[in-house]
Amino acid sequence: MEIVSNSAVFLLGLGLLVVSADWLIQSSVKLSLLYRLTPLFIGMVVIAFGTSAPEAGVGIMAAVRNQKGIALGNVIGSNIANIALILGLCAILKPLKVNRSIFRREIPFFLFATALFYGVSLDKIISRGDGLIFILCFMAFLILSYKGARKSFKAEEVSQFKFKKFFQQEKPRSAVFLLMVISLLGVILGADFMVKGGSSLARIFGISPWIIGITIFAIGTSLPELVASLTASFKQVHSISVGNIVGSNIFNILLVLGIVSLIRPINLDPSILTFEMPALILFSVALFVVMRTKYRITRGEGLALFLGYLVFLVFLLK
Repeated sequence: MEIVSNSAVFLLGLGLLVVSADWLIQSSVKLSLLYRLTPLFIGMVVIAFGTSAPEAGVGIMAAVRNQKGIALGNVIGSNIANIALILGLCAILKPLKVNRSIFRREIPFFLFATALFYGVSLDKIISRGDGLIFILCFMAFLILSYKGARKSFKAEEVSQFKFKKFFQQEKPRSAVFLLMVISLLGVILGADFMVKGGSSLARIFGISPWIIGITIFAIGTSLPELVASLTASFKQVHSISVGNIVGSNIFNILLVLGIVSLIRPINLDPSILTFEMPALILFSVALFVVMRTKYRITRGEGLALFLGYLVFLVFLLK
């Protein structure tokens, strides 16, 4: 009976999280259009914020409940899933064009954030000081992205984004902002249910919180990225599709881990530095390579990323 109840809590949290994240994305895009920001900024910052809210919710609640293994595993697992599973599937279904401007600021910042994450982890602890550095770097990323976004706004690039009926009519900015806040609260509540149910199930079945965080939580909280990127891809708004993934990974490292480590410093198992962290770096470099070649991600490259994710799971769970 305990298994059934905890499974129900976990699934309820996942459902609430996904639905809330969907509305969060919709309201975020609408608000960004009202403020006339570029599609790349929309994908890189606004939608990335919305789709990273589940990871943030899970991480914060896990830290509060002293389940730091879930928080760390969720970030590493989500970043790998975003690159290999989400972008891989998107490219398999529809090859993705890459906006060359992403290599000016966002891709270098993405690789920098990943390298910084690895660097501060070498002493096997992410301290509050490290968390503060993450937050300061995140603020710098926002400022740089915002300045670049204001220079080249083109509304037609997101004209085909599919809004819900609620947003198809003119709404005041205050109403859109209020809905965005409510959706964010729904994401956090859903994440709390996931942490409660997931950690209880892990205890019942004798599974480590780390494995739960890097697999089930990571894939579950990456669903909003999948929905957003697939939608943007089929609507020919490739800047959002690719930018969403790159931005989400930056958010996960700098914002989510920054907040979590400020709440509670995170101790790392030495094995993470020999497998999971190198895997994250490898996938990050692979993403740069496939994006840089002819500025597109082909079906073959998407398949390679997807198969790479399956190999990662096999070695992780063996």
